[in-house]
Amino acid sequence: MKLTSMLLLALATLAGAPRAARAQDQARVGLTMGYPSSVGVIWQAAERVALRPEITLSRSTGDSATNDLLGAAPVSTTDSTGVGVGVSALFYLHRWDGLRTYVSPRFSYARTSTSASTTSSTSTSEATTSAYLTSGSFGAQYSLGRHFGLFGEIGLGYTSTSTALTSTLTLSATSVVNGVVTTSTRLQTVQSSSHANTLATRSGAGVIVFF
Repeated sequence: MKLTSMLLLALATLAGAPRAARAQDQARVGLTMGYPSSVGVIWQAAERVALRPEITLSRSTGDSATNDLLGAAPVSTTDSTGVGVGVSALFYLHRWDGLRTYVSPRFSYARTSTSASTTSSTSTSEATTSAYLTSGSFGAQYSLGRHFGLFGEIGLGYTSTSTALTSTLTLSATSVVNGVVTTSTRLQTVQSSSHANTLATRSGAGVIVFF
């Protein structure tokens, strides 16, 4: 009887060892790099729940000029800077070895500031765009090993975008009074705003490097 109990205890220990090893091998934190271009962190908060905060950064500058019959027109310079943050919650559904499926609600906010001016300083403009995105997706995550994985997802997203624009134009006038040439300038400022709502499909894919 004593020998039978020892054998049953040994078999139970051997049966539980692989499961404990798999649980120990699962990394809980990783670095994500994906498309659309973003860098984030994935944190396995529980067996079936993970959080994935992310950040996006963008910076662009450009020059443009047109030539006409009167000569070269002033060069226009644009400068744009964008910052975005977002967070996704992953609720895992099923698992087949290294493949896991999930559903994911996501919220993100992005702000872009753009300025434009001409070399002659006759006109300048400042625009600020704010975009709020709320989406839901179905995705799959596949672990190729302890420290590397892939993910892809597709879903539907709703975006609310607001843009505020301020344009300043420098106007010059020349007059001749009693043989004296006088040049005067004045600034004309125009402000405008716009708002748009968009409902569209969205997709994403990327890699995960687990720590």
